[in-house]
Amino acid sequence: MLVNITIQSFKSENELELSLLKWDSVKDKFMPRLDRKGLKRYSITRIWNKKDQFQLGHIFEYKDEQAMKECLPIWKDIEHEFKEKIPNIAVGYRGILLDQYESKS
Repeated sequence: MLVNITIQSFKSENELELSLLKWDSVKDKFMPRLDRKGLKRYSITRIWNKKDQFQLGHIFEYKDEQAMKECLPIWKDIEHEFKEKIPNIAVGYRGILLDQYESKS
């Protein structure tokens, strides 16, 4: 499994919330396509342990590296859906899953 973690930093709470609203407006259109290409799981976290920062963490889990590459054009299509880009700084980290724990309860 290939994992990509992207941290998105915004200038304000309003820009962060607007980004989430825009994502909500397009995700149902694109998630089936991403699923077919090998995206296994996607989640968004609100990073709250950094005072006075407005950050989201996006965690992408792909079947493998090839699946990630096949999903990249879809992510570009999603960017085009956003008519006005919300200013932000995004930093991505990619790696492979080495260990995992899932609660049985």
